Amino acid sequence: MTPLLASVLEAAFVVVLVLAILLVAYGLSIKATRAVMRSSEEKRRPFACGELLRPSETGVPDASMYWAIWRKLLRSLYNTLREKVHTGVLSDWLFWMIIFMAVLAITLVVVMIVWTC
Repeated sequence: MTPLLASVLEAAFVVVLVLAILLVAYGLSIKATRAVMRSSEEKRRPFACGELLRPSETGVPDASMYWAIWRKLLRSLYNTLREKVHTGVLSDWLFWMIIFMAVLAITLVVVMIVWTC
């Protein structure tokens, strides 16, 4: 047997051995996970400090929380943006986005110049 063939066979054996070890570890982890993740009624009930609540009574939709914060804390800004600035014309939006990108690019260039000095 040539030395090259011996080293190739050794490398192939190591790869097969490592894959076998990984497959066994994966199988054991799946088995352990299924043992822990058994379905039960207690896991499905919402925690409400000992009170019984239906799942429909327990949550607040994310959108409701977002809009409540937006409208209460930033109502004046929201009204200004919606009523005075918003025109509904796509070219106006594109104009403001180009200005925003230009300001962002200039800021990044200045930061890069300051950072390298």
